[in-house]
Amino acid sequence: MNKEEANQTQAGEEQKAPKEMDAKDLPQVTAFQDEATREYMVSTKEVEPGYYLLESKTKRFRMLFPDNGKVILSRSSYISENEESIGFNSYDEDNNILFDGKVTYYKGHSFVQDTKVMLEIISGKNDYTGEYHNEENNNNNIYIASKKYTFDNIDRKYNFTYGYFGFVKFEEEDEGIEFSFSYSCKDDDKACNLEEGETKNLAEKIIESISFLSNGKE
Repeated sequence: MNKEEANQTQAGEEQKAPKEMDAKDLPQVTAFQDEATREYMVSTKEVEPGYYLLESKTKRFRMLFPDNGKVILSRSSYISENEESIGFNSYDEDNNILFDGKVTYYKGHSFVQDTKVMLEIISGKNDYTGEYHNEENNNNNIYIASKKYTFDNIDRKYNFTYGYFGFVKFEEEDEGIEFSFSYSCKDDDKACNLEEGETKNLAEKIIESISFLSNGKE
């Protein structure tokens, strides 16, 4: 989602924010029916099939959010207007795929200005020694890496997870977002077609939708 699309979405928002509306008047999906998640939702207007728009508590960034997504308060924190984490997950029942994600916003920190240092920190967290794919998208510098985790020490039919992690640096300001996403099969008793190519596309859809807001405005 580019800045023009974000502006159009903002222009079409209701006078009432979803968090101020009665649950029965909202879309019957987890993103709006879960009270904690509703606090982050910008509008009841679907941006594209299966996705709505989420805005951080800092009002510094927006991104696509799955309609069956749920914010996990125990993994989310608003430290200040310069730092915030949002943890969330969603479950695709039809395909038995569990998506777990976390994004952390930073502004003004020294490591945000030094991408090399930031990526070293992220690599350490993910036990990763490889390179990052770099691309530019709507004034964002995106650095993304992936890794397949196989857990041989657990007795499960589906004992693997696809992980995607990295950093989105806003070119115009000293701010950025660290992200960590994972996709796994939830229930061993159900069929699960977890493919690396598909999970990569899903992760990139959200990462590339990130739009930084200047001084709380588009």
